[in-house]
Amino acid sequence: MQHKTILSALALAGLGAAAAAQTQTHTVTIGGAFIDVHSKAPPLHSTPPTLPPGAEARIEVDDAKTVVFGYEYRFTPQWGLEAALGIPPEHKTYGRDFIEAFGHISSVKQVAPTVFVNYHFNDVLPKFSPFVGLGINYTKFTDARSTPSGNAASGGPTRIKLSDSWGLAGHVGFSYELAPQWSLVGTIATAKVKSDVTATTTTTTGDIVRTTTIDFRPVAYTLSVGYSF
Repeated sequence: MQHKTILSALALAGLGAAAAAQTQTHTVTIGGAFIDVHSKAPPLHSTPPTLPPGAEARIEVDDAKTVVFGYEYRFTPQWGLEAALGIPPEHKTYGRDFIEAFGHISSVKQVAPTVFVNYHFNDVLPKFSPFVGLGINYTKFTDARSTPSGNAASGGPTRIKLSDSWGLAGHVGFSYELAPQWSLVGTIATAKVKSDVTATTTTTTGDIVRTTTIDFRPVAYTLSVGYSF
């Protein structure tokens, strides 16, 4: 009798472990993203001053496209932990106001890994599962360079540096089942990104340092294919 009780307990434990395992899934995704930057920045501050009295020079960061990757660990049917990353896109920067005539003055790439905690609304529609997520974004800017037009606008060869950024991120999305292990995943994501910009121009009379702070409020639209296992 005791042996039967032990065997029954082990069988129930095994069934419980199997049921728990079924709630845990891994999903990897790959797709494309369009990043609408929505950048804002005050006029460049120059030391020493280089513009006529009353004149202002501003910069504006352009949108970009890239390939994105994702991985989500679903530890319950509703809750999941997701990491998202893309191939570093290149953003072009254009002059505005006094330097608008110079056009494309610089370029920069950004690496922006983001981690989300997601909540999935399962069984809303057959094969269709919307979700929301909140997380943290880290953005590092790389390969910043001034173009020939930018050097002309600045008055000489110019070195550009942008500070890193940490900020809250959020997204909404959906998953549509294409097959038992394949899905179509779409998201709209945003994050708080702010970076201090320093441009140092070398001239025959010394260095000119120009600074500003760019407030990015990017909105990224992604569409990906997912594989779950």
